[in-house]
Amino acid sequence: MELDLAVVKQEFARFSGEAADEEGTEREALCAALCAQCAQQVQGQVRPCLTEEELQAWEAGLEVLAAAQAFYQLLLTEEAVTPQSITAGEVKLTQGGGSERAALLVEEKRRAVASALEEPGFYFSQVRWKP
Repeated sequence: MELDLAVVKQEFARFSGEAADEEGTEREALCAALCAQCAQQVQGQVRPCLTEEELQAWEAGLEVLAAAQAFYQLLLTEEAVTPQSITAGEVKLTQGGGSERAALLVEEKRRAVASALEEPGFYFSQVRWKP
């Protein structure tokens, strides 16, 4: 299954207000690269046992999840290269909180498609103890 990258970019623009164009400015190219990377990550997390019909039912939600992840990655990148606050005399400007809200958005979108995704890192098994 291939996610529609144009849809991922469109949803990303809805979340961020930014264009994602490989041929555009450096920032637009960064946004496009993040969309492509996150779409590929989401595709890799899709459960392989799903039928084509089931995949089509989840496709829109998976594309929105990829876009939300790309938005989150963009905000993390911005926060890594810009100061959290600037002080000029008695005036202090504080920026932040965007990535925390974006992380919540990603979690919300992930929950919406959780049935279609493999969840790595958790394994439950019966443990037997013999004395």
